[in-house]
Amino acid sequence: MTRNHTSPLRRALVPAAVLAAALVAAPAPALAHDVLTGSNPEDGATLDTAPEEVVLSFNNAPMEGGSGSAVVVTGPDGETTYEDGDLVFDGLDVSVGLSPLDEAGEYTIGYRVVSSDGHPIQGSLTFTATEEAVTAAAPAEESAEPAEDAGASAAEESPAEVEASEAAAEDEGGSSLPVGLIAIVAVGVIAIAAVAVVALRLRKGSSTQ
Repeated sequence: MTRNHTSPLRRALVPAAVLAAALVAAPAPALAHDVLTGSNPEDGATLDTAPEEVVLSFNNAPMEGGSGSAVVVTGPDGETTYEDGDLVFDGLDVSVGLSPLDEAGEYTIGYRVVSSDGHPIQGSLTFTATEEAVTAAAPAEESAEPAEDAGASAAEESPAEVEASEAAAEDEGGSSLPVGLIAIVAVGVIAIAAVAVVALRLRKGSSTQ
């Protein structure tokens, strides 16, 4: 009876080959990139209160700054944009302020940031603003006051000013009254003196004839 003898080296190589084949056959783990994990407003939300900012949250902190990052909020007309100010990076969050929403309907949040591994992350979300939200977000209009006539207001005087003017007029009138009387008396005196002179001359003339 013949027996097959296997060398120790061969016995050692067989398990190693099996292990190597298993490793080759196993799927390679996919390289995971950073992803968006949440947002405020939430994707698809309907809001009765207009948001003042958009906040995007990621599983790893995006790279701050650079021209590759942007968040654009487009209104229902597909043209008007509402983001206001620079992006703010705060750990896992990226945020941007919003100007007041002035139209009810669906808004689109388009974003692009650079992930922690240097790859760009981009996508879009939506939210809907109701008429109530838009009305509440509208700036309060100042009540229009009736325009006053500049000439009339300039001509108007307060009661105190009117009283002071009248008092001044009375003072002027009172001080001018004696002057008038003096003038009248002076004229009367001159007239009487002239008459007396004429009468005296006439009397002398008649006495000499």
